[in-house]
Amino acid sequence: MLRTRLSSLCAVAVAVACVVPSFAGAPVKIKEVAAGADLVIEANAKIKALEEALADASKYQEAKASSLGRDAGVLAVLAQAVIESEDKPEWKASAADVRDGAIAIWNSKSFEDAKKGLDAVKSAAGGTAAGAKPEAEWNKLTKLGALMKEVNARNGKLRRNVRKLPEKDEELAATARDASVLAILALVTHEDTHEVKADADKPLWQSQSKDFQKEMTAAAAAFKAKDAAGAKKAFDAANKACNDCHKKFRDKE
Repeated sequence: MLRTRLSSLCAVAVAVACVVPSFAGAPVKIKEVAAGADLVIEANAKIKALEEALADASKYQEAKASSLGRDAGVLAVLAQAVIESEDKPEWKASAADVRDGAIAIWNSKSFEDAKKGLDAVKSAAGGTAAGAKPEAEWNKLTKLGALMKEVNARNGKLRRNVRKLPEKDEELAATARDASVLAILALVTHEDTHEVKADADKPLWQSQSKDFQKEMTAAAAAFKAKDAAGAKKAFDAANKACNDCHKKFRDKE
C-alpha cells in the first residue's frame, strides 16, 4: 500500500513538473542587489522620459535615433527586477506587462507601435495587469549597446559624486539609486555573453559582471550611509572590473 502511494505521489510530481515551466530568473537574488522600492522609482522616471519622447511623431523620430532604445530597454530590465524582487514594490503584480510594453517600445518600427507599447506600460504601471507571464530571459530584455550607454551615463554621474558626496539627502538618495541601477544592469551583462567569441572566456566575462554588480551594490549602500570612503572604494573596484572586461573583450585587437 505504501509503495503504491509513493508511486502515485511520484507520478503527480512528474506531471506537475511537466506542466509548470522552470523559471531560473536572475543569476543573483534581487534582494541581494537592490531594493525593490528604488527600482520602481527609477522605472517611473524612465516611463516619464518615454512619455516625453513619444509626445508626438517628430519627437519619436528624434528619440528613436538617440535615447528611446536605451530608456525603454532599461525600463524592461528594471521591470523584470521588480517582478523577481523579494520585496513587494509598487505595481509588482503588473510588472510583467510593464516589461513587455517597454520591449515593444524599443522594438517598435513606427510611432504608432511605440505608442501602443507606452499605453501598455502606463496601464500596467497604474496597476492594471493584462496577464503577461513573469518569466523572461535576462539576455533578451534589452540590447547590449543601449545598456552600455546607460552604464556610461550613470557611471559619469557617480564619478562626480564620489569625489564629493551630495549635501542634499534627495541628491544622495538619487546617487545611491544610480549605483543600484548599474548593479541591476550587470545582471543582464552576466547573462548576455554574445560578445564573447570563445566559450572558454565566458566564465571570466560573467565573473567580471558579477564583481561589477557586487561593488555597485556596495557603493549604493555606502552612499545611503553617507560613507564617502566606502563609496569611493566600491566605485573604484567596480570600475576596475569594468575596465578589465573592456581590455579583454572590447579593446582586444
